[in-house]
Amino acid sequence: MITITRRLAAQLRPVLRRAQTNRRGPSPAVGFTGGKEGLIVKADCGDAIIEYRIPGTFHEETLWLPFDLLTDCEGKKDDPVELEASGEHQVTARWQDRKGPQLISYDALTPVGAVKFPARPPDLTANPTRLLQAMADASEIADPDNTRYALGNLQLSGSRGEIAATDGCQLLIQKGFAFPWPDDLLVPRAKFLASPELSGIEPVVVGKNSNHVAIGVGPWTFYLRVDTDSRFPKVGQSIPNPNTAKARCRLSADDTRFLAETLPKLPCDDEDNRHVTLDLNGHVAVRAKLADQSTPTEVVLTNSHFTGDTIRISMNRTYLARAMRLGLDEICLYGNETALLGQDEGRQYVWMPLSKDSAIRPKKDALRIESPKGSLAVSIPESPPPRRIPPVNETATNTSAKAETNGRAATDGQAKPEAANRRTSKRKGAQQNIAGLIEQAEKFRAAAHDLTHQANDLVKALKQHRRQNRVIETTLASIRQIKGLGV
Repeated sequence: MITITRRLAAQLRPVLRRAQTNRRGPSPAVGFTGGKEGLIVKADCGDAIIEYRIPGTFHEETLWLPFDLLTDCEGKKDDPVELEASGEHQVTARWQDRKGPQLISYDALTPVGAVKFPARPPDLTANPTRLLQAMADASEIADPDNTRYALGNLQLSGSRGEIAATDGCQLLIQKGFAFPWPDDLLVPRAKFLASPELSGIEPVVVGKNSNHVAIGVGPWTFYLRVDTDSRFPKVGQSIPNPNTAKARCRLSADDTRFLAETLPKLPCDDEDNRHVTLDLNGHVAVRAKLADQSTPTEVVLTNSHFTGDTIRISMNRTYLARAMRLGLDEICLYGNETALLGQDEGRQYVWMPLSKDSAIRPKKDALRIESPKGSLAVSIPESPPPRRIPPVNETATNTSAKAETNGRAATDGQAKPEAANRRTSKRKGAQQNIAGLIEQAEKFRAAAHDLTHQANDLVKALKQHRRQNRVIETTLASIRQIKGLGV
């Protein structure tokens, strides 16, 4: 007999359910193997094989039960659930719940290939807990329907410590991990690693055996099958250089959260492209509207800013929303029809824009929504930090004093340091004012742009007025000629 708890069943069931590759197919059988070293619960969920280890001493036997057992007996307390073989291919489960004693018999059929379950690798490498969310974020991007490349897989690079995923229109690379293998491996998607039941569990370790990558999370071990037959594109070549961007937009944490919540609520006239317009012109704004709507809705991110050229670019809001959910605080733009790069310290996300013709132009009567005032975005450095000028030390002062005793005035000995300080102060002041000057220049350029449009409108009005005056003058001249003829 093997005894588990109702709380354990409640922990196992949602993780196994999320890991199941084919949700419409039969649920996986769950095996319970007891022994002197503890109890191992395991299940083959398709692309992932899952183990859960409980230390202690258990009766040495293996029982296989259908997934329904976990659903039937799960609970919030540590009430015992007794599992006992009751005949050939039959197991009886007993437990107590609020309805009273429960006694249910289940078919116990050992699944094909159960004896070939992978063994836990002996050498495991520690990783940050964010690895689990990183795997889940990458899994959201992978495209299992693509047949040319293995875009349904994730690429785990041992040499670079990176996780990469793409569907051909978007690409996410996440860095800062330690994988104990030298090459690049392809493994299936693993969205279930973001399950709340795994949150906060430590340690998180990674290893590899002959056919699987093993990810250990406390008592859990997840085995992801390695795909050795498929190809993955060379995604590193698709990452543009941030330093060559025509414009760089820095977003505050408050604005990224606000935009992530607001984007799904903006009007949309195309369910396929779901386009919105990102406009960097004096301020950072996101615009959307319906096809038959003349007035757009404009979201202004008051805590964010940009440097570089003014750019108006149209894109699928799904990609922009993903960048905001990831919390990426910088967007680099290279043109109004060139791929965008969103990034932070450890992640790079690239996505393709839509045609520039679909960009929504600003309007004075636009429905304007401003993000709440909060912490401002960190400024983008425009130039390397100024060279540090060391202060005058005591040695220099003593040298000046000695110079005075040699027949030179004390003021001569101090003149050079003071002059140097004044030059240094001016240089630092100039460098500190560069950002302010650039901001003023951008405002001036935007104002000049508006004035140019106003001047053009004024010229058109004056020309029209001149044409009207000429018609009136011609008419009056004709009238005077008629009067002169005495008609």
